Amino acid sequence: MKKYIDISSFNLSDSNRGTAALGYGSIPFLESKGYLKNGQQLIMFHRYRKFWKSSNTKVLHEDLRINGKTYKRTIVPIHDIEYRLVQKLGIVLPFTKFGKYVKQVELEAAINGGDGFSDIYGTRIFMNRMNQTWILRRAGVPLMFLPQTIGPFKDNKNYEVAVGLLRSAKEIYVRDDKFTQKLKELGLKYTQTPDLSSFMVPEPWDIEIKPNAIGLNVSGLAYTNTFNGLAGQFNAYPELIERIIDHFRAKGCTVYLIPHSYGYNKPIADDDMLACREAYRRLSDKSNVVLIDRDLISPQIKYLISQMTFFMGARMHANFAAIYTGVPVFGMAYSYKFEGAFNANGLDGKTQTAMINNLKSGEIENYIARIDDFYCSIKHKQ
Repeated sequence: MKKYIDISSFNLSDSNRGTAALGYGSIPFLESKGYLKNGQQLIMFHRYRKFWKSSNTKVLHEDLRINGKTYKRTIVPIHDIEYRLVQKLGIVLPFTKFGKYVKQVELEAAINGGDGFSDIYGTRIFMNRMNQTWILRRAGVPLMFLPQTIGPFKDNKNYEVAVGLLRSAKEIYVRDDKFTQKLKELGLKYTQTPDLSSFMVPEPWDIEIKPNAIGLNVSGLAYTNTFNGLAGQFNAYPELIERIIDHFRAKGCTVYLIPHSYGYNKPIADDDMLACREAYRRLSDKSNVVLIDRDLISPQIKYLISQMTFFMGARMHANFAAIYTGVPVFGMAYSYKFEGAFNANGLDGKTQTAMINNLKSGEIENYIARIDDFYCSIKHKQ
């Protein structure tokens, strides 16, 4: 048994609480499958260019607290020149920090953002998700894919890159069936499991939830309508959000506006918090609307969503928080991953999701009617 396991894309403080949730869930998942054993630690490799900054060249150690347990992680620097040497030529220098530590790595477990093994967000993001994969693969570290959505691929070159990595993997886990037919055609074995965030335990915090609480995740990706590859497809989204709020308030509900991907002190591109604040600002009547304006970590947001009686979200992992805590949920989808993920978790993707891409103002009434039909069916069962 080697000392370290690398979990690529692992970042508990990621501004996207969905991506952070994957980190929180990845460790108990690996433990449950026997890949992370007692005595093993986590490792990551930090690529840097400015060698004159001493903070870049140090090996760092940190403790991580997940689901009540403490895990140790080591962060090892690798200079950009050495990185390129490994990536391009497969040359590992045995006397460098990278060379010494990489020999002790048993496995790379790739998260890829949960849905980042795809070029739906553009080629640059697809490639950048695999910064660790490129060098660890060349250094002979076995690769496994943690549960995620694979594809779609718009560019054939990206598809070929993806297939090459999938063929090299010792284990492939998927969270839905959207790419499984392709995997079968390629002759690749896979295992379908729930999303990693299902392994993340909710963390209670001090909030009072009113009766008939309706959770609404307002996505900055759709609200700003400028995201690369999807820009211009969500012109009616702000109006849709406002009318959903009015619809549920008319039913006597309290609507909670819940961000899921945001930088609280330093807003990010397509920031959910900014979108929630703007949606709240636009309301002429703010009664029975609660803006969640706090810097919450992923387990705390999962707890908040778990307290809702009904939830709607355009961020996939916001919906997962509802799914894995038993809250009735409707997915405001912008890609095929929504329907596939809902179906994979025993829900009805046709009934419980609807695309918001290119929605017209005149179609909003019918869109809300679809949500209401499902909401009413749930209330009837209760």
